[in-house]
Amino acid sequence: MTLNHFGRPEQSTGQTNPMKTIEGFYSLMMPVWAVTSNSFENHKKLHEQLIELMQDANERVTDKVVDAIDHTKPKELMGAVVIASQAFGQTNLMIYNAVVEQHHQFMDSYFQLIDKSHQNIYKDASQI
Repeated sequence: MTLNHFGRPEQSTGQTNPMKTIEGFYSLMMPVWAVTSNSFENHKKLHEQLIELMQDANERVTDKVVDAIDHTKPKELMGAVVIASQAFGQTNLMIYNAVVEQHHQFMDSYFQLIDKSHQNIYKDASQI
C-alpha cells in the first residue's frame, strides 16, 4: 500500500524530490564512512608503531644476546628475556587500546545513525 491509499493525494517526499532522498542517505551513511576511513588510518598508524617497537626491541635483544655469548655474561640473557617480555606486553597493550578506541568510535557512529534515523522517522510521521 502506498500513502495514496490513505487519502493523501500528494506524493511522498522521496517521490517529489529525489535529491532530498539522496541527501538523507548520505547524511545517514556519513558516520559509517567516517569510522571506516578512520579505521584504516588507525590500523596504518598502529602497524607503523608496532614495526618501530619490534625493530627497537630486536636491536636491544640482539645486543644483549651478543654480549652474553661473546663475553659469557649470563645476566645479559636475562636482560634480553626481560626486554622481549616488555616488548610483548607493550605490543598487546597497544593492540588492545587500538581495538577499544575503534569499538568506541564504531558505537558512537552507530548511535549517531540510530539518532538520525529516529529524527527522520519522527519528522516523516509528523507530516502524515
